[in-house]
Amino acid sequence: MMTHRFSFGFLAALMLLCSVLAGCGSQEAAAPKAERVVTDTTGREVHLPGEVKSIAVVPIPWASVAFAVDGSADRIAGMHPSAKASYEKSMLKVLAPGMANAATDFVGQDFSIHMEELGKLNPSAIIVWNYQEDEIAQLEKLKVPTIALKYGTLEDVQQGIRVIGQVFGKEERAEELVRFQQDIMAYFETKKAALEGKATPKVLYLRDRDLKVAAGGTVNTMMIETAGGVNVAKDVQGQWTPVTMEQIAAWDPDVIILSNFDPIQPADLFEDKLEGQNWKNIKAVREGRVYKAPIGLYRWDAPCVETPLMIKWIAQKLHPDVFNDYRLTDDLRGFYEKFFSYTLTDADLKMILHE
Repeated sequence: MMTHRFSFGFLAALMLLCSVLAGCGSQEAAAPKAERVVTDTTGREVHLPGEVKSIAVVPIPWASVAFAVDGSADRIAGMHPSAKASYEKSMLKVLAPGMANAATDFVGQDFSIHMEELGKLNPSAIIVWNYQEDEIAQLEKLKVPTIALKYGTLEDVQQGIRVIGQVFGKEERAEELVRFQQDIMAYFETKKAALEGKATPKVLYLRDRDLKVAAGGTVNTMMIETAGGVNVAKDVQGQWTPVTMEQIAAWDPDVIILSNFDPIQPADLFEDKLEGQNWKNIKAVREGRVYKAPIGLYRWDAPCVETPLMIKWIAQKLHPDVFNDYRLTDDLRGFYEKFFSYTLTDADLKMILHE
């Protein structure tokens, strides 16, 4: 009889324990966060899973922006091949060595998306350019959360930073990055009076040895004008547009900036190494004012997190007497320490600034 009572009590306790465990299991099953809705820079509502575990990034600069916002590259599953090429010679390789494993097969150089390869990545979301309307429609049919970002102004970059902050749940950090940019742009407002009446240097921003230049449709015009110069190609239609050597000679720029989309170096112009081109009579070459643009987290040639620092760099090249109240190396060190807890070495600075 006692044995019977013992067995019955034991069984009841066991059932109670199972019930408690099952209840815990139910709570754990309910633990995943609820779906979230984010509005991208085009005004589209994008439904995201509660936890964004990984993203694929089509626009070239935005893998570096996503890293800056998240403070890590762990959730960047894929990036554009050109972004990977930039990564290989940038500070991202130092700060995020694991980013070397990010896939590139899902996107072509022309930004076309290879859906089968994207499926292998199975990202929580994908970031695309806003003009990729056909791809956006296809991705929506495939139920891939698709975030569209605009290209162009620094304000577009800042709005994109905020959107990515929402995607990653890093809204506060995103706002800090935006404030960093806005504070530097406010500094340039204080220099307008000092620039009045000064000669305005003519600047040519050269993308590559095929004579593609930063035309009126690029953010580079804003960079140059904010720094107190004029883009000689501002009336040329398009963005990176090919021109002739004759046109460059007619412009006769005072300063030439070489982009990081091509390995071209100032010595190539100073020593007239480029076949079929004649640079020795161009004023900027004669006076030794040809500079290679910096590369930090990404190429400073394009809209990115470090764009205001790029303008500071251009400003000291154009008007060293006006913009003599800061050391860009100090600004760089402060930026990397604040956002990435990383102290730039002298070698790092030399790599970023090509000095």
